[in-house]
Amino acid sequence: MRRAIYGGSFNPIHNDHIKLALQFAQQFELDRVTLIPTNITPLKDNSRIAAGKHRYQMCLLAAQDHPELEVSDIELRRKGESYTSDTIKELWNDDDRLFLIVGADMYMTLDRWHEAQYIFDHVTVLVAPRGEYDYDSLEEKYLFYREQYGCRTLIAHQAIGELSSTMIREGIASGADVSHMIDPRVLDYIQKHDLYR
Repeated sequence: MRRAIYGGSFNPIHNDHIKLALQFAQQFELDRVTLIPTNITPLKDNSRIAAGKHRYQMCLLAAQDHPELEVSDIELRRKGESYTSDTIKELWNDDDRLFLIVGADMYMTLDRWHEAQYIFDHVTVLVAPRGEYDYDSLEEKYLFYREQYGCRTLIAHQAIGELSSTMIREGIASGADVSHMIDPRVLDYIQKHDLYR
């Protein structure tokens, strides 16, 4: 099986997260994309993040119409800081070919991640370009990672969308209409549990 790991805080998960996962599944002929809400993200402010159980449930709701998507609470169950290398170790087996989906901003710092060499050795990295990073910058980093670490990288045709979880949280807090940005079931869940007010 060709399986991609797609981690993030998903605080909350929105339409561009799902769109990106589906586009990657199609472009790179992936059998499955596993959405993995992080527990504690190293080097990020985690103080305004919704409880893991809520983010996990919202991911389940957003993914339920798409058979190529699945959701795992592997990092929430592990507790503590969420390291991609630990997740890869848990998911690694001889039958699956593993891929890791990252945005261009994360790709540029991948060599500073915990146990970066282990990540490079065990997955093919799939990169989604962002507006602030052009393909020349990605190409330069790609060559560096390949020469220094033996990293396998594929760069997607499509760029990451303009939506952000921060934008949605701010919209909810201000009473704005965010229904066009997230799955209606996710919005219902947010309202039911009074999240992001």
